Amino acid sequence: MLMLAVAVWCVGCSDHDGSTTPSNLLGDFDPTSDGEIQARIADLKLLLPEETYNIITEKSRNDPRCKEANRAQLGLPDSPNGQWYYTCDKLIEGMAKWKEFANEGNENTRKLEIAAFLANIAQETGAGKAMDPTFGGPGCFIQEGGGAARHGCGYGGCVKTPDFVGDRCKDNDDKCPGGDVGWCGRGPHQLSWNYNYQAFGKGMGKGDRYLDDPDLLTKNPEIGIAGSIWFWGHADLGSSKDPEKPFKPSAHDVAVGNWKPTDADKECGRTKADFGVIINIINGGLECGLGAVNPQAAKNRLDYFKAIAAEMGLTIPDDDPFLDNCSTQKNFAKCVSFPDPTSRCGKDWADANSNCRRCCSSDEDCSADSAEYPLCFGSLSNPTPSGETCSCGH
Repeated sequence: MLMLAVAVWCVGCSDHDGSTTPSNLLGDFDPTSDGEIQARIADLKLLLPEETYNIITEKSRNDPRCKEANRAQLGLPDSPNGQWYYTCDKLIEGMAKWKEFANEGNENTRKLEIAAFLANIAQETGAGKAMDPTFGGPGCFIQEGGGAARHGCGYGGCVKTPDFVGDRCKDNDDKCPGGDVGWCGRGPHQLSWNYNYQAFGKGMGKGDRYLDDPDLLTKNPEIGIAGSIWFWGHADLGSSKDPEKPFKPSAHDVAVGNWKPTDADKECGRTKADFGVIINIINGGLECGLGAVNPQAAKNRLDYFKAIAAEMGLTIPDDDPFLDNCSTQKNFAKCVSFPDPTSRCGKDWADANSNCRRCCSSDEDCSADSAEYPLCFGSLSNPTPSGETCSCGH
């Protein structure tokens, strides 16, 4: 029996990896004005003609298994998702809502960004290589686990019970109480976590609408697709609050070559703006670097990208430096772009603040050689409260 590869790795999940504060609007895409929407749609249709898109999505578009398990409960159509959600028109309309997407650089650069986006859709919500070994069957599922994760409380609590986190969530088998729903992955790239739903709503000028009703991303293709495009253009600032020093750059800035690696990035194996860095942004904690939990997923993304790009008329030589699968890159949480010159190891923040122990960028730096002081803390006093000057050499 042919089995579908239901995606379980979600954008918002990896976005949270190592980021200590909610997303905000700095560094995000700008919404397209109402007067410019039709022109954007026309331009995008030239870059991704419907006949090309239909070839790329042929395997998933008509397969009856590409449906949400909870479609009756949500009032979704009974037809495959590719026939009502992931249509070419709906995808183009969602893309057009953001001014910068596939709208920078020459035609090749704009096509390359679309191809990279579709390749990651194939891994996140596609049918998988079993059904479509060439393109990955992009546009098969909408929700994480095909709907199985809708009631999960592991992404910041639940809509009606936002405080249902931590031990309360775990003690209830990671499920929201009484049929309440959480902020699991929804849409092409599986937008996840309560703060991302909130930031997306603010970016769209809708306030807390999507935070309060995350199922709108499942029921309304334009909203769900727009949420994924928003995340594609979102630079996670982490705790820095400085758009010039993001925890992670946006996938858009990498795709169009706007992102430049810092010296620290280069030491982490992120030496240039390539496809591997985009994978790293989306799910580096699981797919990138030595010891990655799921390195095959990164290889899949690159395979899909090359096939989709070729179908779109892009010729990318096999030795092109953009074709990287992040196998030699450390993820952003373990190896940061902008090391904090005051980060030190300790057993808690007060302990680290008071002692000039080893400098660090992540807990991994500390736990490698100290069971007593295993955690990395930043924003520490220098000198310490006792007057000792600590130099981290950054």
